[in-house]
Amino acid sequence: MKKTKNWLLAILILPAFYSCDDDDTVDTSAPQITLEDPVNGEAVAAGTAMDVHADLEDDVNLATYSITIHDNFDGHAHGRLLVENFSFSESYEVEGTDTHVIQEVNIDAEATAGPYHFIMEAIDAAGNATSFQDDSSIEIEIWITNETMAHIHLMDANDAEIDELEGTLGEALAIYGEVEDESGTLDHVLISVGHLEEEAGADGHDHGRILEDNIFEEEYEVEGETSVLLQDLLANESIIITQADLDELEEEEHLYLIVQATDGEGNISRNAIEIHFD
Repeated sequence: MKKTKNWLLAILILPAFYSCDDDDTVDTSAPQITLEDPVNGEAVAAGTAMDVHADLEDDVNLATYSITIHDNFDGHAHGRLLVENFSFSESYEVEGTDTHVIQEVNIDAEATAGPYHFIMEAIDAAGNATSFQDDSSIEIEIWITNETMAHIHLMDANDAEIDELEGTLGEALAIYGEVEDESGTLDHVLISVGHLEEEAGADGHDHGRILEDNIFEEEYEVEGETSVLLQDLLANESIIITQADLDELEEEEHLYLIVQATDGEGNISRNAIEIHFD
């Protein structure tokens, strides 16, 4: 009888032992985010709703995700008063090990045009949060447009709009175009020739688009003007691309002509086209 009691005691203790062992398992893995929309560089009009589509995954249980949008003007307004510096920050509850997020973000009708950071983060039920250190948090650049911002037209010598620029190595680029503001005045125009590099994180997603190692970059003060021609701004410049410049590019990189204009109200507009060479 005593032996039987010992076996019964062992059977009762065994589940409790494994239960305690399970409780000791600590969830240390942060959620994963796969952002489908918006995409890096996407333009969204002020006064409209921007669609956000994303997949969230966690090995145990999700808890919340957040969406944050703030401007990335980086002082380009030159101290001028912005129409309305749009910002957005909301957190949403979620549960389960995976979910597909469909969310709408309303962009204020009076939002200042220009580049904005779109950030998406997530936290699981154990408190593990995504981070920028390991690229599990998502950060991309979007552009808000509005009806009062300046318009940038890139053209050929015959005043036809172009979506790519043809150049010849060793010869000065022939750059034509117009920057016009139909509802106000311009403040300054930035003209660059360089490469746009996709900044990819460890998860393979593009977390920003940066312009670096410019072959040419010049800012022109045009305060009070309603329209300026690029060929006039560049009249004393000679932008020449050599084979050595192209050799500096990584595989699949290209050179771009980038024109960025800021108006008197702080709205920023940009047009970038790829440069092809004979």
